Amino acid sequence: MKIAMVAEHTNPLAAHKGEPACGDSVHIAALSRQLAKLGHRVTVYARRHSPALAERSRMGRGVTVEHLAAGPERPLEESAAADHTGDFARELGPRLAEESPDVLHAFGWTSGLAAVSAAQDAAADSEPLPIVQTFHSLNAAEQRAGLSERAHRARIEAAVAGRADHVSVNSSDQRFELARMGLQRDRVSVVPFGVDTDHFSVEGATSAETWSPRKSGCTRLVAVTDLAGGGADALLHTLRRLPDAELTIAAGPAHAELPLDDDARRLELLAKELGVDDRLSLTGPLDRKELPRLLRSADVFVSGSPYEPSGGAVLEAMACGLPVVARGVGSVNEAVLHGTTGTLLRTARPDALARAVRSLAAEPTMATAYGIAGSDRAASRFTWQRVAAETERVYQRACPGGEAELQHAAGDGAH
Repeated sequence: MKIAMVAEHTNPLAAHKGEPACGDSVHIAALSRQLAKLGHRVTVYARRHSPALAERSRMGRGVTVEHLAAGPERPLEESAAADHTGDFARELGPRLAEESPDVLHAFGWTSGLAAVSAAQDAAADSEPLPIVQTFHSLNAAEQRAGLSERAHRARIEAAVAGRADHVSVNSSDQRFELARMGLQRDRVSVVPFGVDTDHFSVEGATSAETWSPRKSGCTRLVAVTDLAGGGADALLHTLRRLPDAELTIAAGPAHAELPLDDDARRLELLAKELGVDDRLSLTGPLDRKELPRLLRSADVFVSGSPYEPSGGAVLEAMACGLPVVARGVGSVNEAVLHGTTGTLLRTARPDALARAVRSLAAEPTMATAYGIAGSDRAASRFTWQRVAAETERVYQRACPGGEAELQHAAGDGAH
């Protein structure tokens, strides 16, 4: 099958090289490589965000990335990139007409908008191109978790979902929101985020140098969360309630840029006000080599995020054998089994987070059991190989006759 992935705002090449990258970019890079291993040919279309990027690059056998000119050649926030979606769609249409893919897979609302427009142009004189739409997050689900409303985006998400032949989401709560929009449930599949268990595993080196010299009874907490709206403030207030703990946050801008970053400076000032600055470390995002080392050297993965659409960081922590303490929202509910691989909370209030961490620190046998169960669950349920196989079934459902082909294959497998 020839698969065209539309991922306007991602940088899959960075993720492919193991450099720090956003979760969406990790998703595109890992999924496309695994689909290629299943025998498919994949072309990823992304916005050209740097003049240094080649127009076309290989990303492993069977995977090509094409960078389309749309707006300034520099990284843009999602809202700013949306202003250039029309240009992106105009560049995409002729390429789809030339390549004639079997299925068009869009990631995110801006890519979905571009895909619908480009598919219309490409199919002017041919059969309609089947469209699969993946939402890493939905504004309706974010609002339900208490985040801000973005009415324009919410309207477009509903529109592109309605135009797609099939929709995939990361969690059941997103499927629920699509049903509330009027989308038939049989047109929506829950396909979770994945984790690279070759890199994120219990076995491997650690990075003890990140932490203070180990003190008796000290609990090492690690978080991978947005410095602005990812609940980092709640984690600092949690740390104040845990005098025998230290916290490392591996997120935000590059380490060299942290002193100039407004959110990092705000957190450092808050840490001083709370008296925990000597127990807080901000590293910036880590690459694929360093992040597993940090996770293996910690005791507990903690999240104060009000909403987790993908749960990628949680899965990576579980794969490395860490018990998880987090609010039970979004994809976290799909990943973490409460009382088996971690502790799910109804709220991310600092007192609740601190209480859960104390419980794990007081019961090291239970914490170890959670870690073992978490690594087993990550390896059995959330590998990218399994995610690719589930995505392949989504493609078959979206393509004409694909559902009958699935039923036929299931019937053959029963004999």
